[in-house]
Amino acid sequence: MIYFHYENISEWNNMTDKPQIKHDKEIDKFVLGFVQLWDKFESTLSSELDRTRQSQSGVHDESHGTGNYELFYRVGSRISHGENLTMGELSKVLSVSLSTATRIVDYLVERGYFRRLPDPEDRRLVRVGLTTAGLELHRTIDNHVKQRAQQLLSCLDDEERTHLFNLLDKVVSANQREST
Repeated sequence: MIYFHYENISEWNNMTDKPQIKHDKEIDKFVLGFVQLWDKFESTLSSELDRTRQSQSGVHDESHGTGNYELFYRVGSRISHGENLTMGELSKVLSVSLSTATRIVDYLVERGYFRRLPDPEDRRLVRVGLTTAGLELHRTIDNHVKQRAQQLLSCLDDEERTHLFNLLDKVVSANQREST
């Protein structure tokens, strides 16, 4: 498994040493709730992925850890729609350094999920794409994510879901504007 660390821990500390946040208890509850949802999600994902892994050939992942699939899904979601990214582009969308992005890709290439591709317009660039096994695994995880999300949201009526989606879209849009 790949472990990440913050290259500049003092910068991280500066980000977390800010004054008390409004709605601190509500935010704590919100974050804890999502962590618990993720834990439940991962526990059901493991059995689904075991079935997929058994049916795949050419994938060399011996670790069987769900953390590996979380990493795979994060990267795969960025390139699963046919857009092969350069290492620099991948580094930017994952918000990691270029060296970390390279280690991630090395890890996923070794396991047969990704492949390096030459850039058709610039021979100096290397692009990253999913293999057939990677595409199959990404579809399996993506379907599982969507089914679990539908189950989790079943406690809301149509109006509540629409309101939630609108609010989440607003938060995501604000984050995207902040990132650019």
